[in-house]
Amino acid sequence: MELSRIIGIKCVVLAFLWTLTNGDTEVSCVFQESCILPCSFLGSTDAVISWSLLKARHVSILSYNSKQDQLTQQDEHFRGRASLFKDQISNGNASLQLTSVEFQDEGRYKCATGGNNDSFISLKVDAPVREVNIEKAENRITCSSEGIYPEPLLTWSTSRQTVFRSTTIVQQSGPNRELYNIKSSVIFPDTKHDFTDMTYSCTVSTRSNNKTAILSNRNLKEGIAKAMVAGVIMIAVILGLIPICCNKFNSKMHQSCSVPMSVLPTVETGSMELQSHQAQQVPDAAEISSQLDLVLTEKTSEELKTLIAPGHDHEGDDLLPKAAAEPTEM
Repeated sequence: MELSRIIGIKCVVLAFLWTLTNGDTEVSCVFQESCILPCSFLGSTDAVISWSLLKARHVSILSYNSKQDQLTQQDEHFRGRASLFKDQISNGNASLQLTSVEFQDEGRYKCATGGNNDSFISLKVDAPVREVNIEKAENRITCSSEGIYPEPLLTWSTSRQTVFRSTTIVQQSGPNRELYNIKSSVIFPDTKHDFTDMTYSCTVSTRSNNKTAILSNRNLKEGIAKAMVAGVIMIAVILGLIPICCNKFNSKMHQSCSVPMSVLPTVETGSMELQSHQAQQVPDAAEISSQLDLVLTEKTSEELKTLIAPGHDHEGDDLLPKAAAEPTEM
């Protein structure tokens, strides 16, 4: 009795594996992207199509009948994310398109088109390895990659045999902690280890893809060369800016300290008045002397004309010596 029960269980398992291997179409979708689950039939203008996810409970995804979608039984998880190619249904295309694929979408799907022509699709969701970073600091080389699903594997390799130990840390991230971040470090006990004579490779792999990052002698030399070039350019820029800044500073100091003066004659008093002109040039000595001679000459001429003018009331005539009185006859 016990033997027959065991044989029965084995037959069920084998039947399931046969269906999965020979009857299911495996589809791999990328997390947060669109994906198509294929399904085809003979084609009809009156086609009846239904899609469902076979889990612990029957999850209705989408139904199509009478040339329109029937969404009354649609599960909320697929609302707004599932659709058919309606313009191709008459040609026998009953494929389902899912948008913004999530990890909860993984599972076994059933496409029913009437009769015994049901199709089964096994869907897997992956977040592939997109980038692998490798860097060196002192006697440590670190390799890392982020946002991967399912849990990745990280391996090291070198161009020639060497002894080293590595430490790998795997952490989960994302809103539901579904994505994996992986980081591994190789530490060399000898701090004087020559990193430039070898090539180091770090490979991060999952079931869907793998990527490799390489740290080689060329990478290190290029990094050193780039750092040296950047340093030389910075020094050249600084040296070029110093004279310009000094010239501008000296020019501002000269303008603020020098106050040009011009000498203008004052006709009313015959004296000279100094006036400040910020934007004028100082006249030379010959020009000043010429202006003074002209002013003094004009002043003297005006005074003489005033003194000898007819009808002038000579104030101060009493200051002139009077003429001697004529002698009277005795």
